[in-house]
Amino acid sequence: MGAQATLAVLLLFTAVVNSKKPDGGVEFKNKDFTMTCPLPGDWFKKQAQLNSSVKIHTQTYNGKTKGLYHCKYKPTGGVEKKYYFYVKGKGCANCFEVKPEFLAAAIVVDVVVTACVMLMVFRCTKKKSSASSKAARPGGRPPPGQSEYEVLNRHTRSEEYSTVSRTG
Repeated sequence: MGAQATLAVLLLFTAVVNSKKPDGGVEFKNKDFTMTCPLPGDWFKKQAQLNSSVKIHTQTYNGKTKGLYHCKYKPTGGVEKKYYFYVKGKGCANCFEVKPEFLAAAIVVDVVVTACVMLMVFRCTKKKSSASSKAARPGGRPPPGQSEYEVLNRHTRSEEYSTVSRTG
């Protein structure tokens, strides 16, 4: 089972490393969004043309600007292609995006600091040997030849103990 899990993680990691980053995309920053076409081309929202011969198109986001966009571009010596975007999100003046690298760094720092605090507490509370502890026997046991139990005195025994019968 462990080998299968390791193989699955290895294959997924390989797929992520070998995956090609898309040439186009959409990014939100504050109230604006920016769309990037793989090559310079003409921009359209549904069928209405917005810009021509640009690679990047920026617009302010509101309820009217969400929807389907596309850019038409022609690679050198190729056929005209369309790259589609569907824009839907939330934008605000004071918003910012938390990058995954920053979040991962915060988690790693938290784990390291927690481990350091645990190590410090462990070292500070560690028992220190002293002269009195050397005299005591390990486990609190009596020296060999002595019993852990005290023998009952015949004169001080109560009636309950005198009626106990021995077997064996």
